Amino acid sequence: MSPTLRVSTKQAKRPLRKLLSDKYLYTDEAFANRVATLDDLKLEDCQVSEGLSLLTPSGKPFLLAISCPSERTQEALSRATEYIVQSETIGLLVVHASDTQDHTFYRRRFDSNVVERIADLESYFLGGVGAQSILFEGAGVYEPNAHRSDDSYLLPISNKLENLFFDIHSVMRDVDGLHADAALEELCKLIYVKAFAEDQGLQGVGFVPHSREFGSTEEYAATIRGLYRDSVEYDLRVFRLKIPQYDRSRGVFKDPIRLSSSALVKSFQVLENFSLKKSTADVKGRAFQKVLGRAIRSGMGQYFTPAAVCEFMVNVVQPQIHHLILDPFCGSGHFLSLSLAAVADRNDPSSRAFHEFAFGKLHGIEKSDRMTRIAMTDMRLSGDGHSNIRCADSLLHFDNYPDIAPDSFDIVLTNPPFGSLLGSDSLAHLGTFELARGRKTVGLEVLGLERAVAFLRPGGRIAIVLPESVFSADSTAYVRQWIRTRLKVRAVVSMPIETFSPFGANVKTSVLFARKWKPGEVVGDDYDVCMVKMESVGYDASGRSKAHTDITEAQTEILSFLKTEGW
Repeated sequence: MSPTLRVSTKQAKRPLRKLLSDKYLYTDEAFANRVATLDDLKLEDCQVSEGLSLLTPSGKPFLLAISCPSERTQEALSRATEYIVQSETIGLLVVHASDTQDHTFYRRRFDSNVVERIADLESYFLGGVGAQSILFEGAGVYEPNAHRSDDSYLLPISNKLENLFFDIHSVMRDVDGLHADAALEELCKLIYVKAFAEDQGLQGVGFVPHSREFGSTEEYAATIRGLYRDSVEYDLRVFRLKIPQYDRSRGVFKDPIRLSSSALVKSFQVLENFSLKKSTADVKGRAFQKVLGRAIRSGMGQYFTPAAVCEFMVNVVQPQIHHLILDPFCGSGHFLSLSLAAVADRNDPSSRAFHEFAFGKLHGIEKSDRMTRIAMTDMRLSGDGHSNIRCADSLLHFDNYPDIAPDSFDIVLTNPPFGSLLGSDSLAHLGTFELARGRKTVGLEVLGLERAVAFLRPGGRIAIVLPESVFSADSTAYVRQWIRTRLKVRAVVSMPIETFSPFGANVKTSVLFARKWKPGEVVGDDYDVCMVKMESVGYDASGRSKAHTDITEAQTEILSFLKTEGW
């Protein structure tokens, strides 16, 4: 909740205004109608004689200045600090001692809301943030076009610029010292802002921020922070009307941007001359995956399905434009974004049918709010469907999912978490599972398998990664029997041990491709199954590339089998 500000059109040369004008070049011309006086600062007992806030072109406060007697400055500082942290955008504080004419400057740390003293303010330079020099025309007055909607100057991201997102990621780590996973989260927020600003600009109700529009780093940063909050509120307003309990299951972007203003502006400047809308989905997707891959390898505490394995599974299942698709353990959402790309390759992306597919038929569930943000970002870059990523535990009772139901989806593509045994205490908090009945412990992957199948409609297709023990261990014989009664197995692919090693999991896995039995079908196992063993997935245990991969050959073999035998 932001403090109340009252815009003042009077530009009297009071001490604070004179200080900002004379020394720091905050001129009357630059700030016509962008100085706000304070109605609810509640500093009467601190004897504040003057209080004002400077606003961005879009009306967001970014600098607070107060003047009071020197014996009251510490108390005023404390009160003013409480005031500015209520705002998502104010980053600078000026405290002026009216009797001594001394002034002190403070900067807010947005990661902790601590206010720290700084030596001086940045001068307001109307040539644009970070510019070295500019040639003024005419009378030399620069008038930033703060409401420009024309994006003709923006360039698409090309193959040569696929490191653009990684460059932003690096700026965040270098300037603010963020760990790779924290920087990835902030990158997701910036992409969210950029996409929203471009959408609003195209609709003529907003503008895409650019350095040339601002005179200081803090003004630019406050604009981005304000746009971020606008984008979150816009999403909530639009999608809560369409999706029950949208706030609860998708409100993962509620946390503010935590970057310092310097890191925020330097990061956004990398992107400001480029258009996400004009860039192809495959280029944006590859650029994002490069950042994600590096963040994963730095240790995010998450296991991911390698891109090559995701592509292999999607290519075998062959999603179509009429399919309703779910990943109930979606992680970064790569199964969904690849499904979107596969359907886009076979259909007109401008058609109504494709629009309905992209926005309504791709669904994901992810327990981690961090990974939900990443998945939503990946989907938004890929052509959308981001509003259908739910932040929820997919193993809960079905009553917890107000907008999805069992037996609903044509395709389930997933890699459920594995490696943990759940006891009775854990199971008591989850839904009811046949495969857990009468057992003291059950593998997490076993529950994931049952839940994935429960979401699948009769006749629907599933591709799921499972530990190889599910297919071979004596202790999981009951799971294999359950699979026979629920699924017609079409293929089982044994993956090499190094498949997940680069991502921190040294577990032998297999991929199961199957179809859910239809009502009235004779359930049995008197049919052929395609069995494939891969020796190489194109990289070794450390993630280094290898010359040979069996993926293409395995994919061809399975597709040939399915063409003859069917699903």
